[in-house]
Amino acid sequence: MPDFQKNFGSADFVDQYTKQGPPSFMPGHAGVLQMISVLLHERAPSDARVLVVGAGGGLETRALARAQPAFRFVGVDPAPRMLDLARSVIGTEFASRVELIEGTAADAPQGPFDAATCVLVLGLLEDDGSKSETLREIHRRLRPGAPFVLVDQCLDREPPDFELRLDRYSAYARESGVDPEIVEKAKAQLRTSPGLVPAERNEALLDGCGFREHEVFYVGMAWRGWLALA
Repeated sequence: MPDFQKNFGSADFVDQYTKQGPPSFMPGHAGVLQMISVLLHERAPSDARVLVVGAGGGLETRALARAQPAFRFVGVDPAPRMLDLARSVIGTEFASRVELIEGTAADAPQGPFDAATCVLVLGLLEDDGSKSETLREIHRRLRPGAPFVLVDQCLDREPPDFELRLDRYSAYARESGVDPEIVEKAKAQLRTSPGLVPAERNEALLDGCGFREHEVFYVGMAWRGWLALA
């Protein structure tokens, strides 16, 4: 997807987000949100309080609120425009069960929360301690044994098929109807993104930040989804 940290301030980007954002770049986006609902419901109480890290845009929160009518959500995101978009996407139907806070995981209430999600966010953070700090902040806010879902785009720059995988990423977005110029910009940004890491690195981060029993529940091209327990 495009470099969100550079585009958050663009009104045009925010306007196009729901059409040319995650659903057009990540294979099976709607199905992944449905799977997340199922996985959280397995281990969290019916009236779970859920921490959503990177809640800007609102697509994930809206899907979970619709699927789980008694869940309550606290969402954090550092981008005010994306939080405004989230409020619009979530709408009045679910607004009473959603609290949105400008900030990062460190700015979220202490909890404890019954579940947490971090969807398409970790890959935006550099692997300079920022990823692990975010995961630790999430972990310390969860009840013991609470489910945590991480979804991220994962690529290793070292293998010779790196460019091929970037080409697949681009082709999928084009065939989803994304403007070719936007796709090429996104591809160029992804190629040099400091937050891009292989899947094995995310698993090591989960281990190092106190999560246990993590399992892969989704694979779609370079995208991966994990369920872990606090």
